[in-house]
Amino acid sequence: MDTSLKDYLMGLAPGAPLEVGEIEFLLAEAWRSLRGSRAGGMQAQKIRGRTEDMAWNPPSLTFSIERHGGTVNGSTRAEIQRWCVNVEAHTAEITSTGRRQLHAMAKRVNVKGPAAEIAEAILKNLESPMLKRFPDGRVKVLISSVFPHGSDFKQTVSGRRKRFRAALEALIKEHGWREVGTNTYARLEEK
Repeated sequence: MDTSLKDYLMGLAPGAPLEVGEIEFLLAEAWRSLRGSRAGGMQAQKIRGRTEDMAWNPPSLTFSIERHGGTVNGSTRAEIQRWCVNVEAHTAEITSTGRRQLHAMAKRVNVKGPAAEIAEAILKNLESPMLKRFPDGRVKVLISSVFPHGSDFKQTVSGRRKRFRAALEALIKEHGWREVGTNTYARLEEK
């Protein structure tokens, strides 16, 4: 462990006001040498300017940090990791995790309504802009017309589509229809 972090912290009284910027700099310099520091995808360059609630109670330095990995995949929430660095034992460990809402969530949608509408169109052979019919009797649900892609809420759209498919399949299955391809259904003859 870089002794400058340990030396700096050991020179402070427990609970003393902290110069967070200085400690973040020293912590980032020492990070790779701490056992357990790679947990949760944490890296040294992610420390500076991002810690919260830093506290010094020898031999432990504790802090929280907001992680944004999920937001890259469309989540509206960030993970909050609570870390404890023991400067005597040369360790870093995540002591707890939580979530923080960063952006407004998408409005909730009940998929049963659209599933019932599409099921009726399939079963009664009705025309619908949300369906493509094939000469062999197969029907493809044009899922992007039911739940369009959006630049936000990727996970939400994916979840809605999955729930929609399950609801639709439950409605048409009892009439002999089965999924034969992605979003494509056919009435299978019973033998």
